[in-house]
Amino acid sequence: MTEWEPIETAPKDGRLILAWEEPDITYRLTFWGSGEWRYYPFGVECYPTHWMPLPEPPQEGDRK
Repeated sequence: MTEWEPIETAPKDGRLILAWEEPDITYRLTFWGSGEWRYYPFGVECYPTHWMPLPEPPQEGDRK
C-alpha cells in the first residue's frame, strides 16, 4: 500500500481518497468538493492532514 502523503498533494478532482484527520485521529473516505475537503457520503466539511489513494478493487479471479 502507498504511504501517507501531505494533504496538499492530494488530487482535487472529486475522486475519493483515504484521508487522515487530527485531532480526531481517524481516517475516512474523503473528496474535494465545493472548494473544500468533505467526508463521503454526507458531504460534511473536514480538515484532513494526510491522504493516500484507495487500493485497486479485487479482480474477478481474486474473489473467493
